[in-house]
Amino acid sequence: MNASSLFVHLRNSRRVSLLLFAVTLGTLVVAAIWFVNARSALANAYQNLGSRNQVLSEAQVREQEAKLRVDQATSARELMAAAQQHGLSPQFWGERLINLRQSQMTREEAQPLLDTVLRSNDRIFGADAFELSVTHPEEGLFDVPVSTDRKPAPVSLTLRGSLLFQTSNGLAGPITNQVPAP
Repeated sequence: MNASSLFVHLRNSRRVSLLLFAVTLGTLVVAAIWFVNARSALANAYQNLGSRNQVLSEAQVREQEAKLRVDQATSARELMAAAQQHGLSPQFWGERLINLRQSQMTREEAQPLLDTVLRSNDRIFGADAFELSVTHPEEGLFDVPVSTDRKPAPVSLTLRGSLLFQTSNGLAGPITNQVPAP
C-alpha cells in the first residue's frame, strides 16, 4: 500500500479520521501543557538566578568590608608597635580634658594656660576647639595696649580638647621636665 492509498482510506473511514484527530489534539494539548510548565519553570529559574546574584553581590560587599577591617586592624597594630617603639605606650601617658568656653581673662592669666597646651616631648594637645580673641575693638590680639589711662581689656579664650602628658618614660619611673639640648 502506497501513501496516496493510505490517505484515501483515511478519508473514507470516518472512525479512523476521528481517532487520528483525537490523538493529534491530545498530543497538542499535552505539548501545550508541557510548554506552559516549562515557561513557568524558566521564569522561576530566572527569578532564582536574580536573587542568587543579589545575594552574591551582597556577599562580595561584605567581603570587601571585611578586607578593609583587616587592613585597618593591621595598620592599627603596626601604628601601635611604632608608637611603643617611640615611647608612646598608653601606660606611660595620662590624659586631661580641657574645656573653657569664652572665658575672659587678662593676657597675663592666659599666657601660662596657653603654655600648658604647647607641644613638647612630654605633652601633646589635641584641640577640638580653640579661639582666642580680644574683647575691645581698639586692641589687637598680638599687640599689647600701650595706653596708660585705662587697664587693658581682657581676652576671650575658648579651649576644648585633650591634653596628653607623659607620666613616665618607661625606663625609670616618672619623668622630669627635661629640655632637649639644641
